[in-house]
Amino acid sequence: MTTLIFLLLAATGLTCLTLVLVDWYVSRRAWRDVEAHRLDFEFVASKRLLIAHAAGGSAMGSYPNAIECLDQWYAQGIRYFEFDLQPTPDGGWIGLHDWGPTLRRWFDLSALPLQQRLLRALRPRSALPAKSVLALPMRGNLTVLTPQRLATWLEAHPDAWLVTDIKSANRQGLEVLAQVLGQRVRQVVAQVFAIEEIELARRLGYGRVAWANYVPKWPLKALPDRLGDFSLDLVVLDQRKLALPQDLPHLDALIRQGREIWVFTVNDCQRLEELPEAISGVITDRLLPANTEK
Repeated sequence: MTTLIFLLLAATGLTCLTLVLVDWYVSRRAWRDVEAHRLDFEFVASKRLLIAHAAGGSAMGSYPNAIECLDQWYAQGIRYFEFDLQPTPDGGWIGLHDWGPTLRRWFDLSALPLQQRLLRALRPRSALPAKSVLALPMRGNLTVLTPQRLATWLEAHPDAWLVTDIKSANRQGLEVLAQVLGQRVRQVVAQVFAIEEIELARRLGYGRVAWANYVPKWPLKALPDRLGDFSLDLVVLDQRKLALPQDLPHLDALIRQGREIWVFTVNDCQRLEELPEAISGVITDRLLPANTEK
């Protein structure tokens, strides 16, 4: 019996030591991510619309999806704000790009219960309940986005537009967001990834609807024909996939159909200047309008 008790105590101690080491590793990895992803901002003079990526980059890095970043970029003259939403196992929705590197970068996971820390170490991309994420300290004392917080923010900023990016369960996310926002849904550009989502976004009352081609990844030359009969305001493209000048006729065809064309993610002033005139908007982590520079 004495031997059994000793073995149990030893096993318990080893488990606790393992959890402590896991906690240290996750915390250190998150800190290194913050240091590696710090951003410097650049002021640019451009006629193109600048859209803040993931609520607007922070000095600590990209993909913050935080209320304070909305405020900071709004103060710099930005009026369009793309943001991410992720569903959670408890039925909630959190402003988060992914459950892996971005979660580690922005949230202090050492505040999780030991059991959840161990699970995260074993399954680094496993989703957390919304209540767990909301209880975590966020780097820089930021406040993570939720549908309810977005509704409050839009109420205080009637000239602002949000742009959805809901890669997991987009239909459900658009429905939940519309329900929470109420009439403010008219201040939101709904990005859709499937043809059937276009009608849904219109029916839910979204102010504008954008075809986000970075998920279906249809050939650019096919877009004018495939999208021609549908009620779309915008097409959003990955600027890295543009082949110039051969893609210019396809861009022009989309414009003749009444679509605006946005691209992501542009963080370099030179690249911004190189884009064809057909591109009317760019999603960015770090480019700000020069006329608001203090």
